Amino acid sequence: MESRTHHSLVTMLYEYISDFSEVEQSLIESDIYEVGGSVTRMAEGFVPDLYYNHNKLTIIGEAKTEEDLERSHSIEQYKSYIKHLKNSAKKGNKCILVMSVPWGASITTYRIIKRILDKDIKLIIINELGVFRTYEKNSIE
Repeated sequence: MESRTHHSLVTMLYEYISDFSEVEQSLIESDIYEVGGSVTRMAEGFVPDLYYNHNKLTIIGEAKTEEDLERSHSIEQYKSYIKHLKNSAKKGNKCILVMSVPWGASITTYRIIKRILDKDIKLIIINELGVFRTYEKNSIE
C-alpha cells in the first residue's frame, strides 16, 4: 500500500508530464488509481510509477519519499530505469527520467542520479514547488 505522500508525488509527476506538448496524455501509463491501467515492467522486474513511449519519446517517471530515496532497492530501480532509457536512446528516441520528490530531497536526488545517469538521458527533478533542476550529462549547466 502506497503512502499518501507517495501518491501525491505520483500525481504531481503525472500532471507535470501531461503538460508536455509532445505527449499524448491517453498513452501515459501510471499506477495511480485516477489513471488506472498497468505500467510497463522493466527487464529486471521493476515497475516505474509512470511510463510513456510514443513517437520517439520515452519517459520514465519515479516518485520517491525521503525515506525511500537512498535505499539499495531504490538505487537498483534507478539503474534499471536508466538502462531501459539508454537502450531506447540507442534506437533514436529522446529519453527523459523525471524524478518527483519532496522539496527537502531534491538536492540528494540530484546527487544520486547524476552519478549513474547516461549521457543520452535528460534528468528532470520536480517537487511541490515545481521544477528543481534539469540536467543532461556532458552539457553545460
